[in-house]
Amino acid sequence: MFRSARQLVSALALTVGVALFVITIVRSGFDETIQSVGRLGFAFPALLLPSACWHLLRTWGWSVAFPDDTRPAFTRLFRVRLAADAISFFTIRGLTGEPLKVMLLYDRASPPVVAAAITLERLAFAIMSLVIAGIVSYVAVRRLAMPGAWDVVFTLLSMATVIALAVLAEVARHRKGDYLGRLVTRLGALVGRPLETSRVVKFVLDVEDILLDLLRGDRRRLIILTVLPVVCYLLTAFEVWLVLWVIGEPIGVTAALAIDTFARLGSVASAAIPAGIGALEASNAAPVAMLGLGGGGVLALIRRVRALLWAGAGLALYPRIKPKQPTPKQLTA
Repeated sequence: MFRSARQLVSALALTVGVALFVITIVRSGFDETIQSVGRLGFAFPALLLPSACWHLLRTWGWSVAFPDDTRPAFTRLFRVRLAADAISFFTIRGLTGEPLKVMLLYDRASPPVVAAAITLERLAFAIMSLVIAGIVSYVAVRRLAMPGAWDVVFTLLSMATVIALAVLAEVARHRKGDYLGRLVTRLGALVGRPLETSRVVKFVLDVEDILLDLLRGDRRRLIILTVLPVVCYLLTAFEVWLVLWVIGEPIGVTAALAIDTFARLGSVASAAIPAGIGALEASNAAPVAMLGLGGGGVLALIRRVRALLWAGAGLALYPRIKPKQPTPKQLTA
C-alpha cells in the first residue's frame, strides 16, 4: 500500500514512463537502433560538446542573475547546478532541484538572493524558450509535411505563445511597485489580519523585491538573459542535427528545431516521471518518426546516455556546505 499521495503519484508516473519506454523501443526497432549506434564510433565524445556548452552557458546565465555584490564564484555555481540537476533528474524536476540550490549556496549568499537569482534565470529561459518554440511551431506547420495530429500540437503551442506574450506585455507595462506585496496587503485586509508577519510570506515578498530590483536595474543583465536562451535553444537543436547527421540521416534546420521543440514539450509534461524514463525516449523518437526519418531510437539513446553522464558528474561534484562563521555581535551576545 502507498503511504501518501506523493508515493501514489510517483508510482503511477513511473508506470507510465516504463510503458512509454517499452512502446518506444518496440516501435523504433531495437536491431536497427543498435546498428545505427555502431556507426557513431569515435564521434560520441563530439556529441557531448553541445550539452557541455549548454551547461556552461546556463551557469553563466544564473551567475549574471545574481546581484553584482553577492555573486558566488562561477565554479561553485557550476557544481551546485550540476548537483541539483542530478538530484532533480532522479526525482521530480523543479520541486527538488531548485530548493536544493538554495541550500547548497546557504554559505555563499542569503536564501532570498539565491531564490531571486534562480527565479530570474528560470523566467528568462522559460519565456524566451516559449517564444522560440512558438516561432518554430508556426514555421513547422507551414514548411514541414506532418500528420494532422502533429499540426494540431504545434498550432496549439503557437497559440499558447501568443497568450503568454500578451500576459508578459501587460506585466511589463507596470514599471513601478510590486505585485505580490499588493496582493498580500489586499488579502490581509479581507481576512482582518496582516499576512506579512508570516515567515513564508515575508520570504516570498523579499524574493519579489530582489527580483524586481534585478529586472529594473542593469540593462546588460537583461540583454544577456535574453540572448542566452536563444543560443542554448540552438545548441540543443544542433545536437539533434549532429546525431542524425553522424548516423546518415541528415535533416534541415527547421526539422531539427521542430524535433527539439517537441522533445522540450515532452520533458515539461513528464516532469513527474523519475529520470524521465520512457518520456525522454518517446519525446525524441516520435517527432523523428513523424518526419518519416530513421534514427529516432539512436537520438533517444544518445540523449539518455548524455543525461546519465551529466547526472553522474553532478553527483560526483556534489559540493559541501561550510558552516557559517558567527559574527562578532553573536560571539559577544
